[in-house]
Amino acid sequence: MTVGRFGAWPLAVAVGLAVLAGCSTETPGQPLPGETTSAGSADASPPPRSTSTAGGGESLEGVDPCGLFTDSIKARLGITGSGTPNSAPSSEACRWKVDKGTVADSYTIGVVVFPKLGLDEVVSTGEKTPVQVADRRAIQSLRAAGSVCAISVEVTATSRVDVQITGDDATALCPKALEAAELIEPALP
Repeated sequence: MTVGRFGAWPLAVAVGLAVLAGCSTETPGQPLPGETTSAGSADASPPPRSTSTAGGGESLEGVDPCGLFTDSIKARLGITGSGTPNSAPSSEACRWKVDKGTVADSYTIGVVVFPKLGLDEVVSTGEKTPVQVADRRAIQSLRAAGSVCAISVEVTATSRVDVQITGDDATALCPKALEAAELIEPALP
């Protein structure tokens, strides 16, 4: 395989974006922006966890993936700048670039909300490893031929939120994906 002067990074980003796009049935609804303060900046604390159990579980409908990374979470993860939202038929996503000074060390981190797809519907190119995120079931998996590490956190049996990191060595980035999943978990319904 011939790699251009920019290395494999553009290919890894393209593969990561394809993974974030997802594929399945269309999910109705519109993402809602996070609450803002009077100065217009996003609230620094995640929204409280819902306690509603009507209909047999919590709903991810309307959860804004860009709002799950608060300013303090972004600072802790080394994220600068705003997230880029992306909608797909089965999900809502938001991604951020993390610049570590070199292309080889930099990566993209994304949050993907799947209101109608549970842990049983995680698609991976390798083994699905059970992990725990707070008191929730979760799965760690590699995707896109090993260029993406994902932590899929169960919200209900039929819904989940993924934290996905795309980079040159996705396996080495799995601990960072797990950390990010643990940081957003309190904001999940």
